Amino acid sequence: MPSPAVSVVVPTRGGARRLPVLLDTLAAQTIDEAWEVVVVLDGDVDGSREVLDAYADRLPLRVLERAGGDGVGAALAAGYAAADGEIVLRCDDDLTLPSGLVAGHLARHRTRPAGAAPLGVVSMTRDVLADSPYAAAYGRPANERLLAQAYARPAGERWQHWAACNSVPRAAYEAAGGFDATMGYREDSELGLRLARTGVEIVIDPQLEVEHRGPAPDTTTRAARAFTSGASTVAFDERHPGTHGAVPAPAGAWGRAVALAAHRIASRADAARLGRRVDDLLPRLPALAHGKVIAWAVEAAALAGRRAGDATWLRAESPPVREVRDVSVVVPHHGDPAPTLALLDQLAVQTHPVQVIVADDASPTPFPDREGVEVVRREANGGFGANVNSGAAAAVGEALLVLNSDLTVEPTFVADMVAAARTHPGAVLAPRIVDEHGAEAWIGRRFPRTHHQAAAWLTPLARFRDTRAWHWAVGHDVRAHATESEVDWVVGAAMWIPLADFRAVGGFDERFFMNSEEIDLQRRLRARGLSVVALRSPTVVHAGGGSSPSQSRRQWLVDGQLRYADTWGSRRRLQLALTAATGANLLVNATRRAAGRDVRPLEVARTELSLIRGTR
Repeated sequence: MPSPAVSVVVPTRGGARRLPVLLDTLAAQTIDEAWEVVVVLDGDVDGSREVLDAYADRLPLRVLERAGGDGVGAALAAGYAAADGEIVLRCDDDLTLPSGLVAGHLARHRTRPAGAAPLGVVSMTRDVLADSPYAAAYGRPANERLLAQAYARPAGERWQHWAACNSVPRAAYEAAGGFDATMGYREDSELGLRLARTGVEIVIDPQLEVEHRGPAPDTTTRAARAFTSGASTVAFDERHPGTHGAVPAPAGAWGRAVALAAHRIASRADAARLGRRVDDLLPRLPALAHGKVIAWAVEAAALAGRRAGDATWLRAESPPVREVRDVSVVVPHHGDPAPTLALLDQLAVQTHPVQVIVADDASPTPFPDREGVEVVRREANGGFGANVNSGAAAAVGEALLVLNSDLTVEPTFVADMVAAARTHPGAVLAPRIVDEHGAEAWIGRRFPRTHHQAAAWLTPLARFRDTRAWHWAVGHDVRAHATESEVDWVVGAAMWIPLADFRAVGGFDERFFMNSEEIDLQRRLRARGLSVVALRSPTVVHAGGGSSPSQSRRQWLVDGQLRYADTWGSRRRLQLALTAATGANLLVNATRRAAGRDVRPLEVARTELSLIRGTR
């Protein structure tokens, strides 16, 4: 077998959910020469080995398994040492590659004139971000600025972009001394600098751009990363004095504001807390101010990091992931016992053991006792949140799995959620949900803003309910409908929550009777540092309507929206927007009435206004 022309080296740790996308795009590469993929499994903390084994027949794959935990630089050094290719192509596990990427890199090296200096080829990464205020105001514009800056870099500065995807002859890599395994951060650009200093010509090719699926999704994450990046410059500058220069003195009102915030940040956790406050503030600010406020937090975090770093500073190692094994399922129940009993039959045959709790919200006929099921009985009907709180009080598991009584689940459902939690530790999770006809629900949502609720209130727009534009307008996260995504919140029909965090924030706010209580809860959980993920697997079937009589749904919906606005926005602004939408509905209904349609414009308007005023 001929020696490979190129070795693709992929470092991964905790990448079981990220790897399949990358490996699928590697399997689709079109390349005429022999090549190999060397995956450095830097400690199998989440079942990544099983994922990799599934690709053994689809890729020229070798897996180098390490104990791990000593940094990306050490993992990359091991991978490059094991690579047999003439060219080594580094590729992070959260990238999506075009089909000609490997061949494109190889072609740049193959067409190098004889006697010319070795070549280093950089693929810049274009961030893939879900729609959010952060993405619109800062995430995408910042990435566009970075790309434009990179493609305009003079030759002597291109090493700064030696990062997630790049290639170099193995001989040139070895001549430069390889990765510094002692560096906890910036191990990539530090290598790029040494490559440039040993005569490697670095080029940044816009034709070889790749997608990056792991950018910071919000200000919380971006500020924390900015602190890490700032702190790491000290160790970098010790090796290469003067590379980054002195910390600039803040100038003007902007500089003073940044400096003031930076003085209050002493750690990565402090930076994340500032970012969370900004994320929570964005919905209350005009859109034009979003970018400036985010930039203020990010720049303050970076400045604080540079001041906090020292010559021995290392990136904080993520705490080891402890697999969740004990799961408590809470099924809120009111009314007809048949759907709940059917769900209990399905929970009884789960392949992963569970504690099952039925929280009976003062049903007219008390829910019957059942062997192996703990029934918590409430004396008064308090609504969904209060009922779940009652059931959660009896939970003993590490995770709380809240399931509507009208769901249908597969025997492996709980085991699949446990596996997902291994990949997303410390997160709220929701499975994919379909109705009995197979239509998929829009599980991932953006935090509600007044314009989302007004758009949903406008009945003339109902004709567009089957379009992505309508779903975007009413606040659905359309990206989560196609791919696993971190979102603002997920609907509460099936929801996994770390129990300790649920209790730490006080559970559901029992002032909500039905609707919006899960948004309020997830907002408080996010402020605590949890992420929220809409999964693509497993899938459950939701019959719908089993927990709320149709004549009451709209009243509960509006009451919940108004209470949420009281807490997180402006009740008055929401009422004004819905009232204006009612006026538009009245005009349209009057026109329809004049055309002979059986509608009662004034009656509909009075009903809507009574809901908005909270008098119905």
